[in-house]
Amino acid sequence: MTAKQHVYFVRYGLTKYPLVENEGPYDSPLHPIHGYEHGLAISRKLAAMPCPPEVVYSSSLHRSLSTSQMIVHAIGKTKNSIMVEDGLVEWLTPSLTVQPDGTRLQIRSVQDRIDMTFDEIDPSYKSVNPI
Repeated sequence: MTAKQHVYFVRYGLTKYPLVENEGPYDSPLHPIHGYEHGLAISRKLAAMPCPPEVVYSSSLHRSLSTSQMIVHAIGKTKNSIMVEDGLVEWLTPSLTVQPDGTRLQIRSVQDRIDMTFDEIDPSYKSVNPI
């Protein structure tokens, strides 16, 4: 008998700034109240599932990493528990990668994200869709 596997897809919590095509800001953090409330709610829901996630993959964007960070803490994992997957970002759609000042968003490295307080990221994970 084959064991069941579960895959959960989660969208990040509400962002601080509206994400407007060709205007940005694309890498918006979560809204300081509502975005975190959304992230905490889904984190608690996932942690209470009969089969909570064992692995968390995230895009490298701030809002996604913040939501993933809440999820890994809710399921009792911390260090090296978020796998940053470059293929989860719309890099091929330039109108979606605009900074607040109008410049194009540059891809931040995993180490840059770890340095930004996301120390739950697994630096040894290599994206299967590197940019």
